[in-house]
Amino acid sequence: MNRAIRAAALSTAALSLAALYTPAQAASTTGALMITHVRPNTSGADVSGTRQLNLNGEYFIIKNVTARTVNTGGYVPDIASNTYGRALPSYNLPAGAKAYVHTGSGTNHRDSAGWHHVYRGYARHVLPNDGRSRNPDLRLKTPGSPDNNTSTGSVSPCNWNLAADGTTYAC
Repeated sequence: MNRAIRAAALSTAALSLAALYTPAQAASTTGALMITHVRPNTSGADVSGTRQLNLNGEYFIIKNVTARTVNTGGYVPDIASNTYGRALPSYNLPAGAKAYVHTGSGTNHRDSAGWHHVYRGYARHVLPNDGRSRNPDLRLKTPGSPDNNTSTGSVSPCNWNLAADGTTYAC
């Protein structure tokens, strides 16, 4: 009996040590953020003459789906129909939190209601109002992924059809 207990204890110890070195223990940001909603068509007209209107009314919402703070820096929003451009700016999004990612300019912050806001800094509307011919329309890609209209590095897609004025769509 004593020998069986010793063998079981050694087996348990070996399994515990093996678990310490498994690749699953390595830190990774893959899939830490996901797109939950998109508002591709801001309320009202997008342009008046040559002036862009309500750029920050066009946005998508990301959620940190991990149990730790994730830095948004480097995640690449990519649209299948064009070159969306820049990686997201650096912003520490707490575990489980959501953030509005606005097209226009502003200061990244958490508002008094607890919502986080991240700004892309574009001077024009970039999300297509009509997404009927493309699938997916908007992808969030892992840091370091190219903005090349391919799905390589995608962690979260979002699709919409013909976007109504000021309507937010669940992804």
